[in-house]
Amino acid sequence: MPNYQNCKNKKEKKSQLFTDTLYSESFGENRLLTIYLPKGFKKTKTYPVIYMADGQLLIQSYVKSIDSLMDKKLIPEIVIIGVNSNETFIPSMGLEYRNFEYLKNLHGGKDTLNLRFDKHFKFFTSEVIQYAEKSYSVSNKKEDRTFYGISNGADFGVTVAQDKPDLIGHFILCSIVQGSKEPFAWTKANCPSFFLATGDQEDEMVQDEAKRLGKYLTQISMPYELVFYHGGHERKKWEAQFIAYLPKVYRKKS
Repeated sequence: MPNYQNCKNKKEKKSQLFTDTLYSESFGENRLLTIYLPKGFKKTKTYPVIYMADGQLLIQSYVKSIDSLMDKKLIPEIVIIGVNSNETFIPSMGLEYRNFEYLKNLHGGKDTLNLRFDKHFKFFTSEVIQYAEKSYSVSNKKEDRTFYGISNGADFGVTVAQDKPDLIGHFILCSIVQGSKEPFAWTKANCPSFFLATGDQEDEMVQDEAKRLGKYLTQISMPYELVFYHGGHERKKWEAQFIAYLPKVYRKKS
């Protein structure tokens, strides 16, 4: 159940960060969500929303920066729904369940592990969104939804954007590792907006994925942003780019 509280006095008007649990029909198990609610959250108000892959990475340093952007009126009040990934290690594979949940047909075939992608895709794009709209007063409009993902979470974001182009309006993707094995097929009419970042010290493969997506967006005359930050595959760099991109995502709404 949701753990928020309506703030009624000035002393209580602070943002909230907490863990929620959602039972997934797709997985047949409970999954964890990390929730950020803005200062003075009210259930009677409708908020723009960010759906974040690897939600467990949503920590206090993010909160401090997001609160600051709101205080400075650089972004509107937003809700973040962090969908925690399953980082359980599979010794026989040398991978985590997370990899199979984020990457479509990682090893090909339809064995139990590869079916996890389909289950996670339905969980993220249907179950989580329905729950968030019911429980946390977030908007159901494409233009009010943003996706944030890093590394394989960014790969998952590319697939969400491809397979459900009318679901989410904006994608902040940092260090796309392998993107999509399928050709891009957006038109300018249905293409989401993309805010991309990768490190100038990343593997060439990672840098090339951002360039490949950017090249396609250029071909369909879709504006996008691509930053090559100084560094590699680093969480703090991704966090910094996410915070830097937020005012740009909301520049027409703030």
